[in-house]
Amino acid sequence: MLAPLRGPKPFCAQQCSRGSLQVCNAVSRKKKAEIVTNLKEKLNESLIVFGLRHKGLSVATVQKFRKSMPEGTSIFVCKNNLMKVAVQETEGWSALAEKGCTGDNAWVFVKEDGISDSIKSYFKFEEDLFIEAKKVAPKNTEVKRPTEVSVAVMDKRYLTPADLKKCEALPTKKELYATIAGLAKQPATKLATGIKMIPNKLAIAIKKVSELDEDQTKTVASFAKV
Repeated sequence: MLAPLRGPKPFCAQQCSRGSLQVCNAVSRKKKAEIVTNLKEKLNESLIVFGLRHKGLSVATVQKFRKSMPEGTSIFVCKNNLMKVAVQETEGWSALAEKGCTGDNAWVFVKEDGISDSIKSYFKFEEDLFIEAKKVAPKNTEVKRPTEVSVAVMDKRYLTPADLKKCEALPTKKELYATIAGLAKQPATKLATGIKMIPNKLAIAIKKVSELDEDQTKTVASFAKV
């Protein structure tokens, strides 16, 4: 388990400011309950949550990754059993426990506004570590990636690492609103239904609309019913 990056107590139930990393070690039952509550809050605030393997990474390395995260993205390192409890008590995240709560995980909680930047930062971090590992490895030695995505879930759906990487292309909320504004060129009924669902799952809906081919009768709202 990684040592705490700041402060004397390794406690991860505090509010995160900027991609912060908190470490959960052995704590009392009360503290565990507080940690689970905090994890549940983060799950409810997030559109994407993914785990990354951090075994063997130094505190300085993880700190560097933390600092690369945009405002609002949170990083936690906690015991898997605490994450499992939080997932069991929060609808839509069961795949995190089913597929990812093994080994050493750092959990990344990504809000809707920070999807693209957060995913880009992670995969750059992963690639930089891999390149560095290859540089120092003996010749003719197979080099494994120092870290990898253990599990990822977006809006109640399990994502493969390849699926997660595609999220690099998701636009920001500002760009999404601009896209909605562009729908003004379409029939008024399409625009009305599109604007109505802006607060809910906008990133996913607009992404799917942008991928339409021949069937141009569908609206943004058609894709929001998930």
